[in-house]
Amino acid sequence: MHSVPHLLLTALLTALPLLPAAAQQRTAVKKAPAKTATKPAAPAEPVYELYQVQIKPEYAEGQFALQQYLKGARLPADVQDGRIQGVVLVGFVVRPDGRLTDTYVARGLSAATNAEALRLVQAMPRWRPGRREDKAVATRYSLSVAFQRPLTDLAGFGPDGRSGAVEEGTEAKVYTYVEQMPQYPGGMEAMQQYLRTNLRYPAQARTNAVEGKVFVSFVVPPTGKPTNAKVVKGIGSGCDEEALRLIKDMPVWTPGKQNGRVVSVNYTIPITFSLNTSSSDLMAVPAPAAPTPPPVVEDKIYTYVEQMPTLGGSISGVSPALQAALQLPAEVRDGRTEGQVFVNFVVRPDGRATDEKVVRGLSDACNAAALAAVRALPRFEPGKQNGRVVSVQLTVPVQMYGPNHVFEGGQVATQASFPGGGTALRDYLTDKLREPKVLKQEGLRGAVEVRFVVQADGRIGATEIVRPLCRSCDEEALRLVRDMPRWTPARNAAGQPVSVRQQVIIPMPAAPVAPRGSTGSIQRSPAGSPGGYARLGYSSVASLFSAAL
Repeated sequence: MHSVPHLLLTALLTALPLLPAAAQQRTAVKKAPAKTATKPAAPAEPVYELYQVQIKPEYAEGQFALQQYLKGARLPADVQDGRIQGVVLVGFVVRPDGRLTDTYVARGLSAATNAEALRLVQAMPRWRPGRREDKAVATRYSLSVAFQRPLTDLAGFGPDGRSGAVEEGTEAKVYTYVEQMPQYPGGMEAMQQYLRTNLRYPAQARTNAVEGKVFVSFVVPPTGKPTNAKVVKGIGSGCDEEALRLIKDMPVWTPGKQNGRVVSVNYTIPITFSLNTSSSDLMAVPAPAAPTPPPVVEDKIYTYVEQMPTLGGSISGVSPALQAALQLPAEVRDGRTEGQVFVNFVVRPDGRATDEKVVRGLSDACNAAALAAVRALPRFEPGKQNGRVVSVQLTVPVQMYGPNHVFEGGQVATQASFPGGGTALRDYLTDKLREPKVLKQEGLRGAVEVRFVVQADGRIGATEIVRPLCRSCDEEALRLVRDMPRWTPARNAAGQPVSVRQQVIIPMPAAPVAPRGSTGSIQRSPAGSPGGYARLGYSSVASLFSAAL
């Protein structure tokens, strides 16, 4: 028999393992997460392309400040040594709050330059966002960051007197919408006649009674000859191939223009295949049997159509007409207020501009003046979609600048030019330069960059040194610029002369110039002798010679 103490001890030991298990069970119950209702994921914010917004994103301090900011790139060693130079294209998204996100290198140069270009863009302050239908929206944007060797190592003018630098041309980019869209010779009516005349109905499509529209996309390059044709939406049975042939055999178009430059533009047209017309393979143009019915008018308001509204034969005529109709308020004439007012209006099928409103304003007086300019516009040639006259919404900036405002090069319609053009300017900088003695004494060579203003009367003012070389060199460069003859002034969209900021780089010693009557090539100075070449700056400076020429 067991004693009473032994029984008590056995019972106690048997019960002990149960305590941790119960405790664990209670702990498990406490740690069980509470079930909560799952919130539906927020819809992704749409990101628009530039052509889809009425107001494009912009650097908060303006285009000139952006150019100056981009000049602050830290040049990698291989760029400073002259082994690499060129442009890095960086893409990003400008968010509605102005932040820059989703940065990436769209076209690179080297690992070091790519990294520096990304750093430069990511460090930017917030931008003014793009706007669509009066709302700030996320918009894709891209910038070119130039990497060039320092000025002291520059080599000079090309044979034609222009900069030896290759400016990153926007012509390589293919646009979807530009200020002046490409045009078939003779217009839309002539293109429709070309398609009717030259379309050969495929035998397979005729046998199978296939009808419909083939949508073909192609590029109108600066040469005007359509290229890169492809079927966006086809109907088969040989119709797709016939549509591509028609595009390939088209005559040369008038190319599109953006900011006054000829550019490549993507274009899409529908080609109709219908058995209810001539039965011959080569369709004849139908004779006009009855008067053409009036165009069908739609109530829908478009923001982009196949044939945009025009003034004076081009959509680029809108800005000059607005500036010509604008009456500047007193606060603008006095210099107290300046900037741009973005106005939005609808061009109706009868050509009237209606429903005008300000989407980004300056002051009450400026906004009222901009709206009054819209009301004073003459009638437009209305826009068309699928051959029908439609209402189209336009958003246009109205410049509010007084007579003393100084524009940047990209803000004027016609650039200022040196009398005689770019070659005369190069000759002036070479012939009139009084080379400082320090150049020979110390074997110094390089260049001085000078910024100045070509005033509305053509005189030179506000000269300043941007990149110095030495004290006597800088003084001589300033003298050379101040003694320039009067320029042909820049003009705004209304054709009025305005002041514009320019820059020039003056090589020291003077760049050698090819003798007149020669092939135009420039001979290098003998080895060891002083000499060199002149080169204009990459962005706004390069445009100086191109404008002058």
